[in-house]
Amino acid sequence: MDGQFTHGRLRRGRIRIGGLVALFAAIALVAGACGASGGSGEEAEGDGSTTTTAAGGTATSAKWGDMDSPCGEGDLKVKDGEGGTGTDKLYIGVPNDRGAEIRPGLNKEVWDASQSFAAWCNEQGGIGGLQIELVDLDAKLFQVEAAMSKACTSVFALVGGAFTQDNMEFTGKDGSDFHKCKLIDIPAFAVSVEKGLSNGQVQPLPNPPNKKSEQWIMDFKEVYPEESKKNIVVAGELPSLKSVHMQYDAAVQEVGGIEQLDPLSYPVTGMADWTPLAQKVIDSGAGSLYWIGEPSNAANLMAKLKEQGWEGIALNETNVYDANYFSAGPQAVEGSVVRLAFHPFEEADKWPAIKQYQDSLKKYVPDGKEAALGLQSTSAWLLFATAVKACGEKNGGVVDRTCVLQEAAAQKDWTAGGTHAPTDPGGDPPECGMLVVVKDGEFERLYPEIGGKGDDQDGFHCPEGSIATVTEELPAKGAVDPSRPI
Repeated sequence: MDGQFTHGRLRRGRIRIGGLVALFAAIALVAGACGASGGSGEEAEGDGSTTTTAAGGTATSAKWGDMDSPCGEGDLKVKDGEGGTGTDKLYIGVPNDRGAEIRPGLNKEVWDASQSFAAWCNEQGGIGGLQIELVDLDAKLFQVEAAMSKACTSVFALVGGAFTQDNMEFTGKDGSDFHKCKLIDIPAFAVSVEKGLSNGQVQPLPNPPNKKSEQWIMDFKEVYPEESKKNIVVAGELPSLKSVHMQYDAAVQEVGGIEQLDPLSYPVTGMADWTPLAQKVIDSGAGSLYWIGEPSNAANLMAKLKEQGWEGIALNETNVYDANYFSAGPQAVEGSVVRLAFHPFEEADKWPAIKQYQDSLKKYVPDGKEAALGLQSTSAWLLFATAVKACGEKNGGVVDRTCVLQEAAAQKDWTAGGTHAPTDPGGDPPECGMLVVVKDGEFERLYPEIGGKGDDQDGFHCPEGSIATVTEELPAKGAVDPSRPI
């Protein structure tokens, strides 16, 4: 991808996405989690030096942001029979699809972030003395079963990654099924309902398909009281996106005061001409629209809406925080709003954990891809390392899978050292968040202002009890193994 986040600003490039590429981008980036995918990484300026700073350190300090590093020397051991390749190290699988022929580099940022974290942690002695040995589980989009067969015999856990088609982890076969292999996962995100509601995994930034935060809709209504009165959903024609629409509907109903017009749809492969769809949005009388889909397609629709004089506001999921949203030109998306649960790259100078992610990636993976999903991967790794350390302390130095999951799920107000809003890993979606807006070709904070109204914690608005539950039947069921304790 040509666009990229560099030096905390969004660099725009021409993006070509079509056919199945857009389809799978929609699956991975919308149905997935609170994540966005930037473009190819580019080494930032500077030499990657590692001097410690009072604000929270740099790439090799003994802190990550504002949290003490969970890495260091020790004498932890992996429980016999659970080590995969061996118990001399932590052999960890990183699910990804970056080798996909139709979408080269798909979710590459989770692999890059995993390499960066492992190098940073190993430089300190590993986790309790256990060095991290990454096992590349590149499913190339269609080879999930083969990747899972490798995982079943090679790894202690899956950490920091995700398959676009993560429902295929549950093959039902010995030797490739997630549950039958008794694997555990602390993923960067989950895509399908099957995975999102499965057990054996703990998400650092939970996004269960049956629940949704109301905070961002409440704030959008506050900032745009007139435009939000009539809202129209524009969603890709893909079964896996149905649960995203259902989440939104549930949250809007709980917030109240927003008339939801009859939704519109489009083929996720894109349209030769977006004008007819734009005209339908205008004819509906909507003052705002909620987009479910891939950012380049969103940009194409917004360009036509602007051409036809629509003055409404687009409200977008986190996946639209992406360089690709500028592919039709900055003016096409001027004024668009995006929800975030993590600190934006544009504010890296204010949040040490964000700057540390950038510095670490620059040092250890110079060609790494800097993107929001990389932040989520890093949060997953920090959560895993914290859980392994705690598990070892409780179990006399022995680390086992069930204990690690339990310790990960026990974390409360998890921010990954100030990377994102407080979360309850494995629980409900975070109540905290913020809105950013496109202004003059860049993303910038919209609400809340830091230190202003609505800033409840580190620039996030956190209205208590603002989680809506989907009451309709979801299009799939969670892959739950009743025999597993968590």
